[in-house]
Amino acid sequence: MKNFLIVARSFSDLHEKYIEVIRDYVKSHGGKCVLDLNPCPDSSQSQVMVRDDIECVISVGGDGTVVRIAQNLSNPSVPIVGLNCGHLGYLCDMTVDNVIPCLDQLMNDNYKISERMMLEGDLSSDKGNNYQALNDVVVSSKASGLYVLDLTVKVNGIKLYNHNCDGLILATPTGSTAYNLSAAGPIVSPHSDCIVLTPINPHTLNSRSIILSSNDQVEVSIERRHEADEAQAHIIYDGILRQTLLPGDKFTVFKSDHTTKMCMLENVNFIERIRARMQEI
Repeated sequence: MKNFLIVARSFSDLHEKYIEVIRDYVKSHGGKCVLDLNPCPDSSQSQVMVRDDIECVISVGGDGTVVRIAQNLSNPSVPIVGLNCGHLGYLCDMTVDNVIPCLDQLMNDNYKISERMMLEGDLSSDKGNNYQALNDVVVSSKASGLYVLDLTVKVNGIKLYNHNCDGLILATPTGSTAYNLSAAGPIVSPHSDCIVLTPINPHTLNSRSIILSSNDQVEVSIERRHEADEAQAHIIYDGILRQTLLPGDKFTVFKSDHTTKMCMLENVNFIERIRARMQEI
């Protein structure tokens, strides 16, 4: 690799320092860098434009920056590698301590490509506007903590359960260490092929997360308690509110045809990485 696109959603002193480190090093070793600052804020659906000669996108920030780039990349065949300037950095192989060795690996083609599964959502009242998520799709009460949703969940047309809850997380293996983990869901290897269902604050004593096949289709709907009920839920893709779920709507989540390609640089397996990140909390 010689040609890189550097993407950062903010431009703090720390970001600026390491953006310059990357640009100077790549240039001094015969490569080229293009800089794209704040191309996809949380409220935006604008794409991260990738020129034809770009071979890799370097994300400067944290896991959130990687996820936002994955949602908005104009050419999803170009792999992403993250430089962690944030907290945990589960998705980032580069850190402020190993930037130069990682750049050497990239420029010497010493890396592996990990292809990550994404989820896609289809809302019956919003046909034609399907969105993808690398981490998770969340169905959440409009007034979380104040208003409880009565959700019905079906898998491949078969009813799984009803839950009175604040919402539901549908996570990819990559997203199992995100909101799913905070909601006491299971940690899943990112190389698995599955969908994780985790209820948010369910009002029951026997609620459990469920791991489904990636080939399953999950349908979520809101039950109307009475005629005057104005229940509604937000549908959130990787932290961005995209749609509203109303009683009578059917919302289906399934494995997307789109994937996210990520450069793997660390010679560290998933278990070792999880252990190291958990010790940093």
